[in-house]
Amino acid sequence: MTRDRIALLCLALAVGGAALALHASTRIRSEERTLAALTAESRAAGRSFVETLQGEHAERQKLLFEQRRRSALALAAARRDRLLGVLLLGASALAAGALKVMHRLAVEVAAVDAAAADRGPPRS
Repeated sequence: MTRDRIALLCLALAVGGAALALHASTRIRSEERTLAALTAESRAAGRSFVETLQGEHAERQKLLFEQRRRSALALAAARRDRLLGVLLLGASALAAGALKVMHRLAVEVAAVDAAAADRGPPRS
C-alpha cells in the first residue's frame, strides 16, 4: 500500500470518527433533555398517584417508566457511539504515526541499499 493511500485511509478514519463523535454528542444532548422532561413528568404523575390513589395513574406511571427506560437506552447508545468516534480519531492518529515511522524506515533501508550497491559485491 502506498504512502498516499495510507494517508487517505487515515484521513477517512479521522473524518469518520469526528463525524460520529459530533453526531453522537448531538444525540446525547437531545436524549438528556428528553430524559429530564420524562423524569419531571414521572415525578408529577407519582405525586398525582399518591394524592388520588386511582388505578389510571398507576398505568400512566408505568407508561412513563417505559418511556424513561427507552430514553435511557438511547442515551447509552449515543454515548457508546461518541466513544467509538473518539476511538476512531485515536486510531487514525496512531495509523498516521505508524505511517510516518514506516516511511522513515523505508528511506533508511533504501539509503543503505544504495550505499551497498555503490560499493559493489563483497570481496572474499
